[in-house]
Amino acid sequence: MMRGIRLAGRPVDPAARVRILLLSTVVLALLGVVGYALQRELTRQQATTPVATAVIDEPVRALTGEEQDYAAALWPIHSEVKLSAVAMSFAGIAYKLGEQNGPTLEARVQPLADSFGAAMMRARALRVPPSMVPLHERYLAALAQYENAAAEMVSATRDGKDAHLLAGQQMSLRATEDILRIGDMLWPGEYKPH
Repeated sequence: MMRGIRLAGRPVDPAARVRILLLSTVVLALLGVVGYALQRELTRQQATTPVATAVIDEPVRALTGEEQDYAAALWPIHSEVKLSAVAMSFAGIAYKLGEQNGPTLEARVQPLADSFGAAMMRARALRVPPSMVPLHERYLAALAQYENAAAEMVSATRDGKDAHLLAGQQMSLRATEDILRIGDMLWPGEYKPH
């Protein structure tokens, strides 16, 4: 009777199967985000004015001067958030691949959690036009999800349970989807507003 999966004549232990499954899940989730972004880019109608709908269900319209000022003020925060989110995903992948240990993952993720917290404080300090309040609140909620995702990933290093990595990845994915939708609305094509 066989006692496990054999790979090239060698048995694969159950822990390795779990790592392979988790890594596959993370990679598939990342591919899903990329696929979602590509699909949105390829199916987006050619518009000559910025889109101001998807997130708050208003008719398509150009941003007002006050809204453009808000978008311009949020842009540097948004740029840092995107970089931190990608860095957090890669830190989790490196951990699952065994390229780093728990303390290294914690050392890489904790500053990112702090970065999300700082981004939230900076975003809260912005002057938000009344028309952008629902969008702004959604942006803050996405930042909180990133912060929670980072904390969840760090929990995996403390108790060794990979379920924390999966939960953190799911939170991060939801935050990324919201950030992409908001970005589509404020910065079509993700170019810095003028």
